[in-house]
Amino acid sequence: MKSWTYSSLDKYLTCPKQYYHLKVAKDYVDPPSEHTIWGEKVHTALEEFVRDGVALPEEMSKWTGIVTKLANLPGEKFVEQKLSIDRNFQPCAWSDAWSRGIIDLLITHKNVAVVVDYKTGKRKPSDQLWLYALYVFAYYPHIESVQTAFVWLGTRKIDKDTVTRNDIPEAWQRFLPVVKKLELSHEQDNWPAKPSGLCRQWCPVLSCIHNGRK
Repeated sequence: MKSWTYSSLDKYLTCPKQYYHLKVAKDYVDPPSEHTIWGEKVHTALEEFVRDGVALPEEMSKWTGIVTKLANLPGEKFVEQKLSIDRNFQPCAWSDAWSRGIIDLLITHKNVAVVVDYKTGKRKPSDQLWLYALYVFAYYPHIESVQTAFVWLGTRKIDKDTVTRNDIPEAWQRFLPVVKKLELSHEQDNWPAKPSGLCRQWCPVLSCIHNGRK
């Protein structure tokens, strides 16, 4: 196993067999959908707004107020910030990463950081930004707390949380047990199918006996 991301862990939990075909064997691809294409356009527009002051397209103008507040927060801002760490939880090159991720918007101000993730899908719980907070602590030793924010653009709601350095051991326990299972699957070449309602319409692995699209 070369490296893992939050999305790859999530895909593995959804179905190890699907993960294998998409991430290991790579004999199937997950084709872009209307939702993912739209999501990429939105992320690009918000990135350009915060970084360069480019006005949002008309169909996204309803989010101008939200991103203006983010752009006006104090501190140094980084958009689409890539952070990667090695097995010792230390910063490393992206290509040498054990774990890595891309933060939509990172703001650092004194001993506090803000991590923002824009979501165009349905509102749901997620530990993703706890992982991103761990990356931030690795890269910025002076940061004592990370304020996280999921910005649910569809409903214009924001889910906030705070992660401190004291939370680091607890935070890693949200991910390490799953990472261990993923590493074991690699070692044993064991990728069991995990049938669910997603098999019938959404899975791209057409060779699976549970796939309803073939």
